[in-house]
Amino acid sequence: MTIGICSWTLGIEEPDALMAKIAALGLDGVQYCEPIERHAPEVVRACAEAHDLRLLAVDPFDCAPATSERANRETAVEYYRQVIDFAAELGPDIPVALQGLSNWTVNCDSREARWAMIVECCRRLDEYASDCGVRLLYEPCNRYEVAMIHTAAEAEALLAEIGSDNIGVLLDSFHMNIEESDPCAALRRLAGRNGIYHISDSGRGGMGTGHIDYIAQHRALQEGGFNGPVAVELVLPHLAPTGLPRNAREQQMLDEQIRHSARIWRALESDA
Repeated sequence: MTIGICSWTLGIEEPDALMAKIAALGLDGVQYCEPIERHAPEVVRACAEAHDLRLLAVDPFDCAPATSERANRETAVEYYRQVIDFAAELGPDIPVALQGLSNWTVNCDSREARWAMIVECCRRLDEYASDCGVRLLYEPCNRYEVAMIHTAAEAEALLAEIGSDNIGVLLDSFHMNIEESDPCAALRRLAGRNGIYHISDSGRGGMGTGHIDYIAQHRALQEGGFNGPVAVELVLPHLAPTGLPRNAREQQMLDEQIRHSARIWRALESDA
């Protein structure tokens, strides 16, 4: 079992300092959520290796087109091909998360047009990624953050239309709390195609700060056959959804919630 973290939540730009912080938190890996132009992949890889961390995925957090005029199929595919190249240079078996494609659909005039654009882009990127030996993941995110693909059922429909075994899903407890009537059923149904499971409670904070039943979700993942890594993606609830700690006290609070969440999940694994 690997427990990592989505790097954007720490707000640390320098890669060695980032990896050192993650290791100090007692975690095993990192979902790299930084701009791909910030640091060369060999630098990121070397820093992760120096701190004995596994790279879980590449998932650029701020991945919108520079202007709305550049929001189209070609620029979306061009951007994510660069992300795929970055992941391939990081090393083997490091997937790329694609849910940021929603940012490129702003000029579509209907839901049907947005859906068709995402399907076409995913198909083209899947072909490219397969040639590069890179797997793809699509994370259903809540309606307040992205324009499309909010539920596990929508992600299933997307994967069915693409028709490739190279693309899976990335399920997140926070987003499911908003969008799913039965999160455990979604986890159980899609566990076999789920690449990473994200932990943040109903208010975006650590386990126990909200009302999500993590014992039930852990059981559902096990029953569905999930054996992938887990990544905490925590924000202090009063700073949700994306606010970073503003002072040393808030940083300490976030660190405590990260460590606590990792301990609880490891305990669930040990008791299974």
